[in-house]
Amino acid sequence: MRRYFVFTSAILALILSFLAFTNFPLANKIYFKVRGLFGDISGITVNLLDRPLRKVNEYYELYIDLKDAKKEVMELKRRLDLAYLEISRLKELERENRYFRRILELSEKNGFRMIVANVVGEDIKSWYKGILIDKGRDFDIHEKMAVISPKGLVGQVVEVNKKSSKIMVINDTNSAVDVYVEGKDIRGIVEGTGYSTLKLKYVKKNEDVETGDRLYTSGKDGIYPKGIPVGIVISVDRKTGGIFLDIDVIPFANFRVLDQVIVLKR
Repeated sequence: MRRYFVFTSAILALILSFLAFTNFPLANKIYFKVRGLFGDISGITVNLLDRPLRKVNEYYELYIDLKDAKKEVMELKRRLDLAYLEISRLKELERENRYFRRILELSEKNGFRMIVANVVGEDIKSWYKGILIDKGRDFDIHEKMAVISPKGLVGQVVEVNKKSSKIMVINDTNSAVDVYVEGKDIRGIVEGTGYSTLKLKYVKKNEDVETGDRLYTSGKDGIYPKGIPVGIVISVDRKTGGIFLDIDVIPFANFRVLDQVIVLKR
């Protein structure tokens, strides 16, 4: 049926075209009306399709713009990641520079030869709470040498082997360090508790010790040279019994996170 309709339409179109070209009046009239009708239909069709086509074109251009924007965002992210890596590298260099400056300052201030050693372990089984380092008699290390880090006092050498040594840290209950309070004429003894905090003992209740005071080695105990940072006061209890204050101190150097230490040799 569909083929018949198409075939008939084609025959009629040919007949109308033939009559129009032969100037047959009726055929001319019908031909021009049909052509006008198709022209109107074409115009309406174009108008109907123009707006959607323009929208499709706009959406396509927007898609291209978004695709380009995504590429730009990815490139900016890549550059930002590189910038973060560079900042991290610079921060690490800055930390290393501060580390070596502190070592130099401590060396010049105390007049000791400094032996840098790596921390290779933690000894928690024996009598002393301490750490193990990779330097020993081969580097002329002896017992009762002070051990520090760039942040402050770590402890003292208590056992020496040919190629390693053991350090008793100031947190150990056997440790006692003679100290003074910065900016004040106050002395006391910092003792280890076996935990992360220390105790500042033998400071009388009438002494002006406050939270935030900084403690340094006094040099009076014959082991630790004067002026090494020890810790900071974190609490002062004046209500305890007896004539002395109950003072808690946090050490500057945390031996649990140390990678390297410095042994001070006279």
